[in-house]
Amino acid sequence: MKRLYTTILSLTLFTALWAQGYDLLFETGTQHLRSGQYQQAISILQQAIALEPDNKLNEYAYSNLAYAQWNRGYSNDAIASYTHALGFNPQSTAILLQRARVYMESEKPDSALADYSRTLDIDPRNTHALFMRAYIYGSRQEYTKAYADYNRLLSIEPGNDQARLSLALLYHKAGRLNESLMLMGMLIDSSPDNAEYYYARSNIESAEGQTELALMDIERAIELAPGTAGYQVALARLQMKRNRKAEARKALDKAASLGYDIEELMPLYRETASK
Repeated sequence: MKRLYTTILSLTLFTALWAQGYDLLFETGTQHLRSGQYQQAISILQQAIALEPDNKLNEYAYSNLAYAQWNRGYSNDAIASYTHALGFNPQSTAILLQRARVYMESEKPDSALADYSRTLDIDPRNTHALFMRAYIYGSRQEYTKAYADYNRLLSIEPGNDQARLSLALLYHKAGRLNESLMLMGMLIDSSPDNAEYYYARSNIESAEGQTELALMDIERAIELAPGTAGYQVALARLQMKRNRKAEARKALDKAASLGYDIEELMPLYRETASK
């Protein structure tokens, strides 16, 4: 009975809103969106669009609808709504970037790449689009294109350390060790208290067989961020490379105490117990 009453009340509210016109529907739907009431926002914004399909405000109605749909997990519906929004304003980089984000989360990098490229056609200095396009190129091993986008981004924002770190990791992935370590050194010199940089350089050094250097860097990372469980796992792996099983187990115990998933640690624990 309570559910029936709620349904009747909702229908009554929607009917009242419909009768009062598009503007009220749009505003009410947007208010629901702002307050995190996504399902209500979806219903009311859809009513607004149905009431006036050609209203120029539907650029925003569709965009808001897409955001609500995405938050409810309706990724395909969100993509369709962002596409409708772009029909009202094909030059909107904000909507292109929003749709690209949903494409990425839906594991559709080719479609995301097209949206990031379109964004850069409209706004060549859009650093977010440059960063994300470089990331996609790098994941596809299109290194020359990725380098170009990272370097273009850095020419616009020389202090963008996240782009510099990503470029350093990409250099390593591409087998350009010297460039990778040089960039990592620059990052550490500019931010000597950033644990993430020591951790990243440690991973590069470990992959290259430079175990002692890697150990020094991971220990520095732990000193700077002692509560990071993942750093303890990295330390354990390095200790195993040195056949220091007792030290490795101690690091694993510390990682577990910091909240690292014990099931993921079990293979490493078994290694420390082996002869």
